[in-house]
Amino acid sequence: REFRGHLNIYYDAVITSIRDAGSILIFGPGEATGELKKRLKRNKLNGRIVGIETVDKMTDRQIAAKVRKYFQK
Repeated sequence: REFRGHLNIYYDAVITSIRDAGSILIFGPGEATGELKKRLKRNKLNGRIVGIETVDKMTDRQIAAKVRKYFQK
């Protein structure tokens, strides 16, 4: 239960920080992407999701490059 409580706090903080984003690209480990998508839908933000992709661990540079490449299309 304690772990679930920490996850709820984490996802709430993520959603708060991206609430004003025009486009949301979700990528990360399998369960995490699905959980974030579900929570965005619950907060009526799922219409802003432009892509969902499962990926393994990435460095900050890899993340930045992935986002740049995706939005340059």
